[in-house]
Amino acid sequence: MLLVIAPLPTMAKEETTSSPPGPEPFTDLNLRFSNRSLRPPENLIVQTIPLTGLSVASPFVAPAPQAVIFEDDQRQRLAILSTDKAGHLTLFLLEPLPLDPKLPSLVQCGNDRGCQTDRTPLTGGLGCLAVCLKEVLETVAGNPLPR
Repeated sequence: MLLVIAPLPTMAKEETTSSPPGPEPFTDLNLRFSNRSLRPPENLIVQTIPLTGLSVASPFVAPAPQAVIFEDDQRQRLAILSTDKAGHLTLFLLEPLPLDPKLPSLVQCGNDRGCQTDRTPLTGGLGCLAVCLKEVLETVAGNPLPR
């Protein structure tokens, strides 16, 4: 007796259509901290947003991070949040995202979390604001601009 098992064409179609789509890019961002201010090359910057209404505290015991890079697991960078020696914050977008309408929610999150006064190393100050910005970027990246 010979037994042959072969997939039916309809079964193969069901398998390809029922598989879940891969993750959207930039929906689960990683944060990389830098101990120096960063400014990406001009040809990579899509938009520069000075964050004039925000300030962050410096930690008491550890060196304060000066920049945060937002990237996905493949190290594709979405944005860089950096501070200068005077404490001015600048957001450099490296991908086209409709972020301007979301800036009030960033300011609100920073105020709610107390980023101006939180001096906890890494999770306070710039790290605190970075967590707020990560939430905003992931929300915006999940709803990209129509083309």
